[in-house]
Amino acid sequence: MTGWAADEEFAGVTPQLTVVDTAAAVRFYAAVFGADELLRNHAPDGRVMHCELLVGGGRLLLHDEFPEHGAGRGPIALGGTSVVLHLYVADVDAVFAAALAEGATELMAPQEAFWGDRYAMIEDPFGHRWSVAQRAADPSVAELQERADRWAEDNAGVSPNGAAATERRD
Repeated sequence: MTGWAADEEFAGVTPQLTVVDTAAAVRFYAAVFGADELLRNHAPDGRVMHCELLVGGGRLLLHDEFPEHGAGRGPIALGGTSVVLHLYVADVDAVFAAALAEGATELMAPQEAFWGDRYAMIEDPFGHRWSVAQRAADPSVAELQERADRWAEDNAGVSPNGAAATERRD
């Protein structure tokens, strides 16, 4: 292992999201996920350069779009994202309902997933995709494989997140 140092506040991977309106994103993440804002810094023009939230025991960093400085654009400007942020919660149904009430788009309604979780997916108003889950069962490795195989047989052409599969690799 090379080149990284542990930090108590930033253990592991810390997502940094680009959004079109950090203040609105903070309100959404607080209302839906119970996020606590830890700090926020602004650029001279008022845009948010850096915002730290505590969500589910981990840090989430946010900033407004700064394309002129290479800080990028959010998924809305880019036409989508390939990333799904995953969060375990106490009540998937309540979080899902809160997300929709706050302007999220339903990607997958809460359901029992083959891997043992109650699971749902949303896209937040800023274009970021989230999956939320709560443990419903704890299948063995063999049972998990059996469930996955059965799911694949029953859902040919559909990805595990419910979307139509657009590419298959053999």
